[in-house]
Amino acid sequence: MQRLLKKSLMTVLGVVVVLGWWTVRGWFEGKASADSLSHIPTKVWDGGGGTVVLEAEASEPARVSASFETDLQVNDPGHKFLESWERIDAGTRTFAIEVPQHVGGTVEVSIENPKVGSKVRVAIRVNDRVVAEDSLTLDEPLKPGYGFFAQLELGDYSTGKLVED
Repeated sequence: MQRLLKKSLMTVLGVVVVLGWWTVRGWFEGKASADSLSHIPTKVWDGGGGTVVLEAEASEPARVSASFETDLQVNDPGHKFLESWERIDAGTRTFAIEVPQHVGGTVEVSIENPKVGSKVRVAIRVNDRVVAEDSLTLDEPLKPGYGFFAQLELGDYSTGKLVED
């Protein structure tokens, strides 16, 4: 029994080491780039694909987050990833972001400790047209371990193309 437990633990440890290596290998080899910002950027990398407008709305103080990722394979030297977030007061905020072409990602508005009746909304505008929108109203107390957020996944910010399911 003890031998089986030891073998199982070693197997799990091996999987963790391999997954960890795959996760960070690109940074060691210089083949992946990831950055993080504590504000929503006005320009992502060199821009060039146009300006999108991120609309974030919350009934109480919230966190807006936006990630940006090239459509290249992770092991491609040109692959880039950027995550950003910013705290906002209750109300509506807009962020104009100059984006490159062929860059997708996720945008989200979340309230950490929402009350019944709390509301969140997120939308993306391209050429003054809402191309994607999500909203949510909390109509019962939030269960432990659950989050409260509105979220969109875009395949290409510059065109407003959503990620296909």
